[in-house]
Amino acid sequence: MGDGGFKAIGVDGCRSGWFYVALSPSRKPDWGVVGRLDNLLPGVGSSDRIFVDIPIGLLADRSGRACDREARSMLQSRASSVFSAPVRAVLDATSYEDAKERSKAACGKMLSVQTWGIARKIFEVDLLLRQNDKARHVVREVHPELCFWALNRRVSMATSKKENSGFEERMRVLKAWLPGVEIFFSEIQRERMPGVERDDIADAIVSAVTALADPSTLRTVPESPPLDDFGLPMEMVYADPGLLSNYPLKAVL
Repeated sequence: MGDGGFKAIGVDGCRSGWFYVALSPSRKPDWGVVGRLDNLLPGVGSSDRIFVDIPIGLLADRSGRACDREARSMLQSRASSVFSAPVRAVLDATSYEDAKERSKAACGKMLSVQTWGIARKIFEVDLLLRQNDKARHVVREVHPELCFWALNRRVSMATSKKENSGFEERMRVLKAWLPGVEIFFSEIQRERMPGVERDDIADAIVSAVTALADPSTLRTVPESPPLDDFGLPMEMVYADPGLLSNYPLKAVL
């Protein structure tokens, strides 16, 4: 990824690492897979944004993150897509059994298999943001289902992204904000990148679309995000569709 022009990068975890889509009003779109999230940082400027679908900001007790609870309430029928973020104590566990015991000891709750499945990626991003000032400035958490909900005028997707009808529904939402997205999506799929599924691509695109929005249109869940013990905001970012009259997407693709 080279220099030149504001970049809005949406990132989704995939089996082979991190799949990203980079959109810019002044550059051709870019996409690819990186092994680690910090591989994106050398080509990122201070005004760029990296919006990633991974929990950022973790607790050490049983209280749970407000952003997880509020996102579930907003998504309603898609509430189950929001996994509870783990407590930080489980991140360097050596096995699922070890992680479950650590979670139970720290917060009195068991750890789901789904959350354990992304624990290594959560650990990677947690360490990056705790140690890298540049990353803290440009990387923020999103949840793709919340991004789709927002761009669909605050209406949740009707079906799972794994189903054909759910995939088509999400593509219709993207098309409304990003004309030509079907061709763009096909170009990405032709690359046949190992470990990258079609829902990974759709999630990265909607995260990039959100990152491209004017800062004045961005909102967070909760409205005033609390900070964790390391000063990381516990939030999810989305774009308010009611404020996007000047959305700069038609010339992006």
